[in-house]
Amino acid sequence: MEEPATQQELRESMNLHLRQKAQEIIDKYGSAITLAVLQDILQDRKFVRYPVNIIYDSTRIEAGLFIKTEVTVSDQGDQADEDSEYVKPIERSYDFIVHEYFEGQPDKLLPLILYHLPTVNYGDIATYEDAEVFASALMQMEQDDYYQLVCDLADAIPN
Repeated sequence: MEEPATQQELRESMNLHLRQKAQEIIDKYGSAITLAVLQDILQDRKFVRYPVNIIYDSTRIEAGLFIKTEVTVSDQGDQADEDSEYVKPIERSYDFIVHEYFEGQPDKLLPLILYHLPTVNYGDIATYEDAEVFASALMQMEQDDYYQLVCDLADAIPN
């Protein structure tokens, strides 16, 4: 009888999966991921499961944060009655509430948006480490360098 996977094995498996997804994106969209390319990726349901809106509004996020992710769930209007053969699926979308400091700065915004994509695809099981693994792989950076970049960007936000 096979033993259940350990937490470490699950983390390693998730990290491998995220790196593979990043490579699939690079294979399809190229290695020069820009904000314009990211807009195309955000529309590609193979890589981003739900629609994502980018909203610039620092009043909706806590001080010191650069982005807050909010999920919106709607039931698509009329629910089917018990005689109906078809029930419309619940629609989900995500809003990335971004500090307006980053508006108009695509080179700074890109790594921050990439950080939050695992949340869209994997929900609450996505950790900060998953975010770093995925975004650093997509940006073709070492994970520690990517982490430092995000810290520097967050620190650049005016008080």
